[in-house]
Amino acid sequence: MPNTMNTLTPVLATSLKSVRSSLEISAGMVGLGNRWSLLWLDSLNAAGSVGMEMWKFLITGTLAERPVNVLADSLEGMERGMAKAMADVLSMPAKRFERKRHGEAEFLKLFCEAPPCQCFDEPGVVLADLPGLRLIDISRDETHRIQNYTVVFAPRAGHHSNIAERVALYMRDHGLTRMAIVEQKCAQEIPLYVGGERHHEGFDGQVEQYRTILEILKEKTGQPAHLVAVCQPGPLLMATLIMNPHLARTFGSAGAPMNTDAERGFLSDFARAMGEPYIDLLTRALGSRVPEGLPGEGRAIYDGRLQVLGFYILGMPQHFDNLKKLLTDLRDGNEETAGRQMAFYQWYNFSHDFPASFLRDTFKKVFVRNELIRGTMTIQGRRIGVKDYPASVPIWALGGTQDNIAPCGQAIGHVELIEGVAPEDRLVLCCDAGHMGLFRSGRVLDTYYSRIARFLIERSDR
Repeated sequence: MPNTMNTLTPVLATSLKSVRSSLEISAGMVGLGNRWSLLWLDSLNAAGSVGMEMWKFLITGTLAERPVNVLADSLEGMERGMAKAMADVLSMPAKRFERKRHGEAEFLKLFCEAPPCQCFDEPGVVLADLPGLRLIDISRDETHRIQNYTVVFAPRAGHHSNIAERVALYMRDHGLTRMAIVEQKCAQEIPLYVGGERHHEGFDGQVEQYRTILEILKEKTGQPAHLVAVCQPGPLLMATLIMNPHLARTFGSAGAPMNTDAERGFLSDFARAMGEPYIDLLTRALGSRVPEGLPGEGRAIYDGRLQVLGFYILGMPQHFDNLKKLLTDLRDGNEETAGRQMAFYQWYNFSHDFPASFLRDTFKKVFVRNELIRGTMTIQGRRIGVKDYPASVPIWALGGTQDNIAPCGQAIGHVELIEGVAPEDRLVLCCDAGHMGLFRSGRVLDTYYSRIARFLIERSDR
């Protein structure tokens, strides 16, 4: 059901497939010629070995056998060494040419072939399958030192939710052993009717499902969970917490657009320049409906490929550098580094569609109006704002100085507006990283998430 970026421009994908086939053919022909050359050299070497054996046989009648064998073995060893050196020298240009063409063909696969289906490295146990979300338990199989779950909410941003998995696994392996991930479903999987009633997947619908998830986790252990928002769920999760303070032990967010007034950013500037009618026009003009035969049949959606294309345009300089290095690594045979970058872009190009109502709410409530910070957000008929944050719930926030999705000020600028939370129960971190680096960088995990994990463990129920 999810789409892939190469289907957005099928003509281009077909053309690139032809180029890729040409590269593979040229690499194969050179490789075949190289193997024939090596076979010819092996034949010469074999003929030389036969000649050496004949020489030894002819002269053993006049010389002592041992000196002859020693001399013959030395000559034969020299012959083998020279043959190998000659083979290496002659085949080196061909091997280099073949490797480069194969590397270029592999690079083009990103743009002309469907990437592998995305999933979690650790499937875990599904604790709840809600209309738009899945709650997945990935806890360690051991006796837990703390009772609280830590639950990581993945973003709905046009990609598979496994973007949040590395953060979850790192925190799990650093003491927060009861761990769960909230997976966002592709819009095509979200039913339009649930129990005979129309299901809305806007902010209200998400908050209701968040509340259900937190209730399930508290029921399992008797204690509220540590709440972790990766990017987009930040404002939604805080709204859920404000309305249900008994369901959270702590709250934190990384790279989330929490306070879009705190620092200027491209997305918030663009949204305010275009105004609210823009998103309505966009979802009507470029939106569609889930076709018949799928669970979400009839639901209005926005194509996730267009969202990913927007991310490509927004981060074009970085993507250009990444892809340039990937091509170089593939041509040079640097398999380990190339493999990591290939896996990233295979994930990046595997897009999920949005419920149109969710995209409209996010654009208007977060990027245009900044409702939660300004105290004008209405959820399920209740008006709430950052001033309503419960003083009993410790808070942390992480931002990246190179983040062009949610600039660092937007990611941490809400904490200073919260009243009542003790200074020792606040942790504000800003690191030198881009948006993806906040969730994927080993350096960021070791330097910053280790501190976050300690912050949560110190505030857990033993």
